[in-house]
Amino acid sequence: MENLIKVENESLIRVVNLEKSFFDGDSELKVLRGVDLEVDKSEILAIMGASGAGKSTLLHLIGTLDRPTSGTIYYEDEDITTYSERELTQFRNTSVGFVFQFHQLLPEFNALENVVMGKLISNRKSGYTDGRQLTRNEMYDRAETLLGSVGLSERLTHFPSQLSGGERQRVAIARALMNEPKVILADEPTGNIDDITSEVVFDILLRVNEELNQTIIIVTHDSRLSDQTNRTVNLVEGKISY
Repeated sequence: MENLIKVENESLIRVVNLEKSFFDGDSELKVLRGVDLEVDKSEILAIMGASGAGKSTLLHLIGTLDRPTSGTIYYEDEDITTYSERELTQFRNTSVGFVFQFHQLLPEFNALENVVMGKLISNRKSGYTDGRQLTRNEMYDRAETLLGSVGLSERLTHFPSQLSGGERQRVAIARALMNEPKVILADEPTGNIDDITSEVVFDILLRVNEELNQTIIIVTHDSRLSDQTNRTVNLVEGKISY
């Protein structure tokens, strides 16, 4: 991975008075009750909280997988809550990388194909200053490089069923990096693997943050991991507690 100089104290994401409710008939369940949060570029932030506190809900809203009931989400001062569904899809495909607890890899595709798939579908972000799109060969070359950077050069053609839990999660990290996103959102990325493998996966996320200046938001219940991030916030009763 290429070493770059970090950008300090420059805001990437601002969440303002964010609320989210879920409805079952006339019954309302308030999950988020006015969340305010700011995330700097190049920061690695941990969000902690009790089970059911709304951590994943907050992450999904920041990642545009769902819309808030009220409130605003800014990316570099652009209010994405005003976007149409099509605009949100395009923004999500090019600006957000996801790492989920259960990997969400496509079982019928091998590691290399899983990493390159999103780029093949959208190919919206160039990667070149002249604005041209990546060719198919260039996309595969990039995917292979990313898999190599997470230690999977020898596992390119292996299918998810042939990989360990930690290896699947490393594929997911490479996939999240494929489109050079503004932010990686990791939802309990070590929650489904053993402690030793968890440390390996988390070390990769730390290295991605350090070497690529990659902004990362991690939802975790493990204080051993959160202690290694730049900052930790707690979600308590639907609000951020510092």
